[in-house]
Amino acid sequence: MIGNDTDHLIPHDLDLLSFLDGRFARFAGAPALRLEGSFELSYDQLRAQIVAVSSRLIARGLSTNARVALLSENRPEWSIAMLGALRAGAMVVPLDTKLGTSEITTLLAHAKPRVILASTAQRARAIEAARAAGIGSDRVLIIDDGSITSAGDIAPPVRTHDDVALIVYTSGTTGSPKGVTITFGNLMHQVRAVGAAIGPQGRERFLSVLPLCHLYELICGLLVPLSRGATISYPAGETLLPAELSRIMRERKITSLVGVPLLYRALSRGIDAEVKRASRGARIFVAMISAIAAVIPLEKLRRAIHRPILKSFGGALHQLYAGGAPLDPEVAKRFERMGLRIFQGYGLSETSPVIATCTPRAYRRGSVGRPLPGVEVRIADGEIQTRGPNVMRGYLDRADLTKDVFTRDGWFKTGDLGHLDDDGYLHVTGRAKDVIVLGGGKKVYPDEVELLLADHPGFAEVCVLGVPNRHGHEEVCAVVVPAAAQGEADPEEEIARMLEGVAAFKRPTRVLVRREPIPRTTTRKAKRQALAAWITNDLEQAA
Repeated sequence: MIGNDTDHLIPHDLDLLSFLDGRFARFAGAPALRLEGSFELSYDQLRAQIVAVSSRLIARGLSTNARVALLSENRPEWSIAMLGALRAGAMVVPLDTKLGTSEITTLLAHAKPRVILASTAQRARAIEAARAAGIGSDRVLIIDDGSITSAGDIAPPVRTHDDVALIVYTSGTTGSPKGVTITFGNLMHQVRAVGAAIGPQGRERFLSVLPLCHLYELICGLLVPLSRGATISYPAGETLLPAELSRIMRERKITSLVGVPLLYRALSRGIDAEVKRASRGARIFVAMISAIAAVIPLEKLRRAIHRPILKSFGGALHQLYAGGAPLDPEVAKRFERMGLRIFQGYGLSETSPVIATCTPRAYRRGSVGRPLPGVEVRIADGEIQTRGPNVMRGYLDRADLTKDVFTRDGWFKTGDLGHLDDDGYLHVTGRAKDVIVLGGGKKVYPDEVELLLADHPGFAEVCVLGVPNRHGHEEVCAVVVPAAAQGEADPEEEIARMLEGVAAFKRPTRVLVRREPIPRTTTRKAKRQALAAWITNDLEQAA
């Protein structure tokens, strides 16, 4: 078991909103949030807009601890709406724009929000989902047309560390979605502990590319940077091509990026593509300096050697953080040779989310770093368990599920397998659960997808599981045993049709037909390990 003391880092008499308000005042004239190609807000302008949204919601009659859903793509107004709603006394329910409308409806029906804040781009879906969930469309307010701002400053209610700030859903299309309740104390711990672990970095310029509705980006790509006076840039639109990413990084001299392994693989490929387009002499030169850099320990010297390549990213990039899925060791080595270490971390929504992370002062390739200050980690029967001020209060309206994920002595059971080395670095070696973790960090619950396919008359059996693709990441695979009277229906086409309203990342990218029953235990649970072996054998024979 390992942990660190953090009492000196967290002022127990200061709440998160007051803490951020003080930081906004300190950095008043500095640029805070920027939407590329549109507008920029300074810290004092950001504070003014947060107060305006808060006052508008209070004037509208929003009661303390009422729930406010938020459906929007990444943009400055997302952050303003979230912080404004919190200041007004709300519990914010961030929703993923990549979910299908039916899935959003399920979450709204469970959360029962008093107000739904949506961007113009999401307005129609928000209204449709609200009506389907029995919520009046008049409760949908638009965050990016100026309609929810208000002159004046209405005094907000007092929020404490124990108050729930966020309800973050981990799944949404089954009959019992799990809403993780995150308190202000959880968020305060993450902001201060993550910032302390990273250490001072000077004036930072972040590029925000991951969905803000996920706690990983919300903490590491928004709240921590804002607490440090950083400038955060949001790309225009939800689809960001590698060329556009590189352009923004060059123009804005981006220093910091929070991403998933899939993003860093794409950047690595972009670098390789640039090298291939170069002349033969240039390619030989790059190969030579890369070989030299591999044996040079000094990061600054490595960056100097690779300066022509790093200029394609603006030349200022030096903080790269990864989470959500295992990082390819070859990608990590590729960046290290250029003098850029990717600091991998680990956590779950239930832990607000960060449990451990590598940092500039404590880095070990292949590990997810040491536990954050104040966070304790132990290994029990191979499972990673944790406790500390980062652990959630519980699942919304599901005391039974909450009880199941805590030990009798109060430790949260992550369901992941791993070990701590002699120096206190945490290594994640696998998952005890069946959850499928995609290359981009998205998590897919097999039972959720199976439930949607179970009633198809052409399928005698269906099993959904994760299988490795050629990049070493998991992809969603569906194994179908056809019914005797299936006819001419194509399983792949039928699955695509049935899951049309479901988030794209949850849909199987590989569909296999099996002519014999799926192997099961005596309690009728699918033996996914045995089925995975069958899939591997089937694919090898087909190759």
